[in-house]
This record gives sequence, C-alpha cells and structure tokens, in this order.
Amino acid sequence: MTGEHVLSVERLCMQFGGIRALHEVSLGVRRGSITALIGPNGAGKTTVFNCLTGFYRATAGSIQLNARGRRTDVLQVLGEPFRPGDFVRPRQFASRLWYKLFGGTHRVNRAGLARTFQNIRLFREMSVLENLLVAQHLWLNRSLLAGVLNTPAFRRAEEQALAHAFYWLELVDLVDCANRLAGELAYGQQRRLEIARAMCTRPQLLCLDEPAAGLNPAETVALGAIIRRLREQHALSVLLIEHDMGMVMGICDHIVVLDHGEVIAEGAPAAIRSDPKVIAAYLGADEEEPA
Repeated sequence: MTGEHVLSVERLCMQFGGIRALHEVSLGVRRGSITALIGPNGAGKTTVFNCLTGFYRATAGSIQLNARGRRTDVLQVLGEPFRPGDFVRPRQFASRLWYKLFGGTHRVNRAGLARTFQNIRLFREMSVLENLLVAQHLWLNRSLLAGVLNTPAFRRAEEQALAHAFYWLELVDLVDCANRLAGELAYGQQRRLEIARAMCTRPQLLCLDEPAAGLNPAETVALGAIIRRLREQHALSVLLIEHDMGMVMGICDHIVVLDHGEVIAEGAPAAIRSDPKVIAAYLGADEEEPA
C-alpha cells in the first residue's frame, strides 16, 4: 500500500431542498487499501456513494479520482445543471446538453470507479454469464460492420470477453452457475455476482454498498476473503459501507465514521473501536455524560 490517494473527497455537501444530507465531508482512499465508511442508519453513507459514482451531483465540494493514469474531476464529468439563462447562451447550453446526454455514471466508471448497490441490481432475466458480458461493453469491439462480417478481430474480442467473465466467475465461485438466470441464484450468490460484474468493468477503485447485508456468518467470512484477494492480487482499492463490524474490523486498513452527514472520526480500526464519539453515535448516548 502506498501513500498516494486513489480518491480524494474535500468538503462534500449535498442538499435535497431544505434538507442537508452531507456537510463538508472529507475523506481519502489510499491506493491499495480497504477503507470502510460506517455510521448509524441515516448518517449519509449511501448519499456519499451516490455522489462519488455520479448518481447525484453534489451541491458543493470536490471529488478527485486518480485512476488509470489520470486525474478525473467527478463533478466536472457530471456537468453543470441547466439554468434559465443557458437557453440564450448557445455555447453554454450545448456544453451542458452534451454532459446530460453523454456524461454521468458511465463516465465515472470509465475513469476507473465501479460500485455495487445496497439493493441488488442485476439483470435478473439474463444469465449469469450474460450479466458479465454486458458489463464489458466499454471494452468490446462494438462495430456493427465487424459484427455482421464476423471479422477475426471481432471474434477475438468475444473470446477475450468470455475468458474475462469466466475468470471472475471462478474468483467468486460461480462457474457452475454461468448459464443460470441471475434471478434464480440464492441471495448470497447474487451478492457475489454483483461484485464480479463490477470487476468486469476493470475498475481501480471498487465501492461496495453493504456487501454483507443478508449474508450468514459463513458467507460473510467468504466475502471478506474475496475482498482481501481483490486487493492483494489485483491491485484494487476498496471503499465499503458495512454494518457488520466484525467484518469491518477484520479486513479494513482505515475507517471513516459518519453521523448526521458529517465525519465524526477516522483512523485505524483499533482507534475507531474505542472512540467515544463513535460509541455515542451508535449507542445514542451523550458522549459527555459521566460513566
């Protein structure tokens, strides 16, 4: 693990009307690390993920992704929201329309960040293998003419995509399920498939939103082993939201704690475990109240 940050977030704010969901959230993910974002329900953890991955455009702040050999300003990639004055400024209108049509989450993914979801979002009526092939569309030969003519380059691209998909199926122990419908898999298998699908986009930073939710203890242990293997064997950085504190303390290098949309603590697992502000946030106690 190096000291370089693959992700730097500075003073991130998110408002929904009059509701302040995030207030000046700052955090960093070091390259090659496993970092956890934890906090009570409603603390703003998934809102942070949605800002990082382009589902929301943050109200203020900075999100810098340093992946695939370049630095990406995520807010710039998402473009500016339309304003009434844009319609009388053709150049500004064209620029914002371009980002609305061609910017967004897929540009963040192309920059090197992938995510999974708290509520599983697989293509349930497609096979397990097809889910992984679809995820590789940015890396495939998508020429209509090459497909119609079935050129050697097109066939090689298809073979490489299949090999890539089966590699990740093997890593998450789903090779035997390749031809089953994704919606027919057991819950724990669907969780692992979602991770494999995210990895098929070839990210350098993987954001996992409650990956252990609904898993039994054995499945949680297996998931922790998969996440460690991704970091150790594939030079991957991981940022995860998780409520299973046993898993968090067992696999993470660094922990950031949110409460009511603000960072209240960060540090190594041992320090976070005994931090009075963290204990108060989870137990609802007054941290200044005498023992």
